Amino acid sequence: MGNLKKFAATVTLGALLIGGTSPTYAASLTEKQKKVQEQRQKNSSEQSKANSSIQSREQAISKEQQEINKLDAELQDVINDVAQKKAEIRATEEKIKKLQAQIKKYEAKMKAQEDLMKDRMATMQKNGGSSVNWAEFIFGSKDFGDLITRMITAGTIQENDQQIFEEYEATKEKLAKAQADLKAERDSLVKQKEDLEKRQKELDQKMKERAAKIKKLEAEKVKFESKLMSLQEMEDTLKAQEQAIQAEIEAQRRAEEEARRAAAAAAAAKKQQGSSSNSGSSASTAPVASAPASGGMFQRPASGRLSQGWGPASGANGYSFHNALDIAGPVGTPIYAAQTGTVLRAGWGGAYGNHVMIAHVINGQVWTTVYAHMNSVSVSAGQRVSQGQNIGGMGSTGNSTGSHLHFEIHRGGYSYSSSSAGSTVNPASFF
Repeated sequence: MGNLKKFAATVTLGALLIGGTSPTYAASLTEKQKKVQEQRQKNSSEQSKANSSIQSREQAISKEQQEINKLDAELQDVINDVAQKKAEIRATEEKIKKLQAQIKKYEAKMKAQEDLMKDRMATMQKNGGSSVNWAEFIFGSKDFGDLITRMITAGTIQENDQQIFEEYEATKEKLAKAQADLKAERDSLVKQKEDLEKRQKELDQKMKERAAKIKKLEAEKVKFESKLMSLQEMEDTLKAQEQAIQAEIEAQRRAEEEARRAAAAAAAAKKQQGSSSNSGSSASTAPVASAPASGGMFQRPASGRLSQGWGPASGANGYSFHNALDIAGPVGTPIYAAQTGTVLRAGWGGAYGNHVMIAHVINGQVWTTVYAHMNSVSVSAGQRVSQGQNIGGMGSTGNSTGSHLHFEIHRGGYSYSSSSAGSTVNPASFF
């Protein structure tokens, strides 16, 4: 009997397990699933909010970054302008020094000429001046120069003394011009210093504004990398530019002189060979190899895809005018000098990152080429390079978002501007 009951209980439990859960247990399980689902939805909602917050913050950071990039570009404009004005002031001060030295030289020369003419006039008065009214000339003249002018006009100066008086008049004119030039340069210097002071104040204000923005980003633990080319670096660049231009002019002069000497030596050798050869003999002429043709005034500095052209820009990256051609390519892609010239700058500097600047003098016209964001630099400042010579490798240093070459051509010296072409020209027009 007991075994029968045990069997019946087992069968009943099996039926319950096979047939399903009890109503109470099932309700409990459904409630737990519902809570889990609710929790999942809540987590998903919170995650979505977090993602939205992150995206919003990233957009805000991107906007702040763009604002600082724009401010940096404006600042670089001002830094460049201040450096240029300082260079102009130095040049004006140098002109003033030279004019002052010229004036002293002319004054000393006039003094010597006046002493000589006074001696000649005394001799003229003593030997043959009875027909000349000396009192009228002397007392009617405003100064010694006016006296000479009166005498020349009246024809009272003897022919053999004419040259002395004419030389004096020429010196007097040179002195007057030098004095006028000196006044003009001094007036210009005053204006230049006023302009410099104004731009310097603007620079100081913008630097404070930039520092405040960066401080805010740093307080929010936002990593910010941007390095402007400092005023000192810009001034050094302008000085190096002057030196490079002079070095390039001198190098061209030496090359032309060597070419003339070589041509003269070749002509002499040919003449000597011709005179010593027999009339019946004939000399074989070796073919002359022609120089490789250039692709234009400037050659393309690197191979790759044109990623941005020269001209107006959106301003999203801090500049409303892109004054270069961007050529994209793998890191290390060779970069070549677009034309023969003298390197004025090579190395790290500001938003350009690793870069090279080369000064060129072509048919008397100064040009400057800039190669920026380089991964490596293989030349140095002061070095003379030939067109097509390797100067480094492509990269993404400085303010760059990918491997490319930022290539500028300036007519004249280097002068940066984020809002206009400035001194740059479209490089594509030369290739």
